[in-house]
Amino acid sequence: MAQHSADVNRGDPPEAELLEFGTLVLRVWREPDAAQGLRVRILTSHGRQEPTSTALATDVEATLAAVRAWLEGQLEGDVPS
Repeated sequence: MAQHSADVNRGDPPEAELLEFGTLVLRVWREPDAAQGLRVRILTSHGRQEPTSTALATDVEATLAAVRAWLEGQLEGDVPS
């Protein structure tokens, strides 16, 4: 895993040290009428772009699969330009 000089407990690393970065936001809510009751909107961005909605999950496994795919894409450099 890549390391940088920023302390994890002190916030984000200085932007000068970042070659590339992405953002993943999970917006979670419950819907009592739905079968699972769970809804997760997955928003992502690359660099300074505003996050855009990229997926909607209705259970924990689908959410974890989307997060895993996003993280693997970050590692492989498979991110939108």
